[in-house]
Amino acid sequence: MQRWSLTVKSVLSVISHLSIASIWVHLSRPTMIPVHIGGPPDLAPFPAILALFPGTPKEQVEVTSAEWQGNHRFFWEVNCNFFSRRARRLQFSPKGEFLYLIVRLHKPAVMVETGVFDGISSSIVLQAMEDNGCGGLVSIDLPAHQPISESTDAMKESVLPNGCDPGWVIPEYLRHRHRLELGDSRKILSEILQKQSPIDIFLHDSLHSAEHMKFEYETAWPCLRS
Repeated sequence: MQRWSLTVKSVLSVISHLSIASIWVHLSRPTMIPVHIGGPPDLAPFPAILALFPGTPKEQVEVTSAEWQGNHRFFWEVNCNFFSRRARRLQFSPKGEFLYLIVRLHKPAVMVETGVFDGISSSIVLQAMEDNGCGGLVSIDLPAHQPISESTDAMKESVLPNGCDPGWVIPEYLRHRHRLELGDSRKILSEILQKQSPIDIFLHDSLHSAEHMKFEYETAWPCLRS
């Protein structure tokens, strides 16, 4: 009874901030309901980073954040690449800064991500590694030449531009830290992780169903450093 009560509260806390249209979108994708309910609350990048890295001086986070916001070359090149194919400018969310700060502060030697699409998150990770002066990113992606249910179908653009591979938006000066592996993570993730093990960070951003997320996390967990 107590668990049911907590679940109801969780559902209410989520839907109370959504429009009727958004609620319908969630209900029309039932396999995604556990994912939305189980997600952590939104936090601004700064307090979230301090919670993850409690021993990091606040001033260091502020300086690193300023480096991110002041990197005009990165924003210019990514936006130029993106605009050339999508005919619109990018809107970088606070999640981008959060990802940048994690990589800058943790300084991973090896990071593996699933789900690339245009390559916005990949670009952010690679820029952070470039600023660190170390690190490499291995990306796994099943190219979205058609919309992929529970992955790209809910995005503003659901397929890759014609003639483009995943990660096409990554600036040229960052590509030396990147390796792209094409295929279904259910078939190739385990082998790639074993070859790279141990890894420092794993980022899931592929098929966002509860079942697939569980598979990727359980597969990646043994290969992560302590």
